[in-house]
Amino acid sequence: MPIRVIGLVKRRPDLTHEQFIDYWSNKHGPLFKSFEIVKQKVILYSQFHVLTPQSNQLAALGVTVPDFDGTSEFIVENIEDFLAILSDPEYLEKGVPDEEHFLDRNATQVLIGDYQVKISKLTEST
Repeated sequence: MPIRVIGLVKRRPDLTHEQFIDYWSNKHGPLFKSFEIVKQKVILYSQFHVLTPQSNQLAALGVTVPDFDGTSEFIVENIEDFLAILSDPEYLEKGVPDEEHFLDRNATQVLIGDYQVKISKLTEST
């Protein structure tokens, strides 16, 4: 059964949320997708961009809102496939240095698990 890896990501302190999202979405995402190891091993890669105004509305109601700018989601067949990406020479040579442009790697946290849908009204186009 495939596993999901969720990265809770935080921007560099000198960037605005908007600058972070722009770079992550328009520069890093396409670069990451171009790596041969990613084409071979990743079943799904998605980015979740935090909506700051809506998060602030929740916080105003007393809801605890984590201090992250987004999440990256990867579906891979097994942990070995994900570890292969992290140790791939192309990723290490190009991907890791690119992350320095936008990501606070020390603040990033990772979750690994399975995924269980309990309710879905989504269609394939959603």
